[in-house]
Amino acid sequence: MTISLKLDDSDRERIERQLASGRFADASAVVSAGLELLEELGGARDHWLDVEVPARFADAQANPDRLISGDEMFARLEARHHSRQSDR
Repeated sequence: MTISLKLDDSDRERIERQLASGRFADASAVVSAGLELLEELGGARDHWLDVEVPARFADAQANPDRLISGDEMFARLEARHHSRQSDR
């Protein structure tokens, strides 16, 4: 099957970079690899939404004592950020 695509300059340059790398024989192979990657990412996202998020939510409901407030989370993130900045 043949499909025509209109590519903007940045997409064309991305394909050309992939071809120049020698990893792909032609533009069709580049597009095919990109579509495969999109399917893999979509599957991983779907698994996360369908399996991991509900499991973590159920765990949070069953163990509310393990939860922290948003203020506490931001304080921890800020402390970690300051610690990393001072290590530089």
